[in-house]
Amino acid sequence: MIETDRLLIKPLTAEELKQAVNSPENFAKGLRLIPSHSLIDKETKKAIVNDLLPNIDNPSKDYIFYTMWLIIWKEKRAIVGGICFHGEPDENGEVEIGYGTDIKYHNNGFMTEAIAGVIHWIQKNKNVNSIVAETDQSNFSSIKVLENNNFKKIRSVGASLFLKIELK
Repeated sequence: MIETDRLLIKPLTAEELKQAVNSPENFAKGLRLIPSHSLIDKETKKAIVNDLLPNIDNPSKDYIFYTMWLIIWKEKRAIVGGICFHGEPDENGEVEIGYGTDIKYHNNGFMTEAIAGVIHWIQKNKNVNSIVAETDQSNFSSIKVLENNNFKKIRSVGASLFLKIELK
């Protein structure tokens, strides 16, 4: 668990991730949280089912890199977003992150704060040297979140922009 001034960032267990995908409302209520109504959309659900769940139970893999991390606003006990890694660090120590904020909580600085918390936490992992994030070139809010956390633009491919932060 990662804690920042306003947020708790909680990695979900395999069972919690399955519950969150199958019934986000019931999952949130079970944790006594206000649920997100837009976090697990069709695309996110597909990624969880196809990419995360097949790896999260594998004992040879580090589950923290194959789960969703809930972003919880401590004051309101509300799920405001989520972050996930796209697998374990590669041979260069690079990991990729993806993230989303519930529409209801956009423009409150939650994701900037959450990404800063993840950066601070992952710097203690000796196997991670850098973090990459992909966002749409027209998603100025997402680009600003990353730039506010010292990510630098490294390349663009089609509509995608890739940004990176070196940790070491």
